[in-house]
Amino acid sequence: MLLIHAFLIDDDLDLIHKLETYGKKNPSIFSLIGAAKSVAESQHDLRQLQPDLLLIKATKENLKHFDSLQKNDLLDAKCIFIGTKEAAYQAFKLQAIDFLLLPINDDELTAALLKVQHTIEREVAFEQVKNQAFLSQANKDFFVVSSIDKIEIIKFTEVLYCKADGKYTEIFLQNGTKIVSSKNIGEYQQLFPPHHFFRIHNSTLINVNHIVRINKKDGLYCELNNGHDLPVAKRKERDFLLYLREK
Repeated sequence: MLLIHAFLIDDDLDLIHKLETYGKKNPSIFSLIGAAKSVAESQHDLRQLQPDLLLIKATKENLKHFDSLQKNDLLDAKCIFIGTKEAAYQAFKLQAIDFLLLPINDDELTAALLKVQHTIEREVAFEQVKNQAFLSQANKDFFVVSSIDKIEIIKFTEVLYCKADGKYTEIFLQNGTKIVSSKNIGEYQQLFPPHHFFRIHNSTLINVNHIVRINKKDGLYCELNNGHDLPVAKRKERDFLLYLREK
């Protein structure tokens, strides 16, 4: 079974002792690797320890500051909130894996940890599928975009263009659909056939087969057959025009 390294956000010494005792009884599934009094005080330790699971006391202060974990890229860990029934609704709105009522019951804690294990294992399996599929596209006319609940199969010819959105990529299709992928745009540039796709901008990868004209007023703009105008970066203009002449 997967060993879960947990971090507690609460200042209750009795709860810390209970979780440490639980870990000693169940060393193959649970280890408490640290604790902090509040979400605000936990962030340095979370960066250092990178736990699999956060056990968070559902206080008003912690719920209020919870989004700071997301903003600071500290929410790779799964979350279980701890508290009273009144706080459960707000905790599940924050996409908690589970909610444990105080005082914590060992059987309920074990059941919650199994949910965490299954979630992590499922995500790892999907990541493997994504990576294998991504690497096996070289001689195919399609690619895949995977998420937790489905796998999209997309033909290269259906792609109008891709747009970078931070660490993600938005893929715009001929039928008007937009699909968001967790792969960055550089990975798609490597995957897509270079005789059909060109990186006209740091944030834009375009399928040249869907360009109907190049507008030259105030720089270069690619007009697509769906009416969208996409700018070509100044530093890319010369290479792009050479690329089009060679086609």
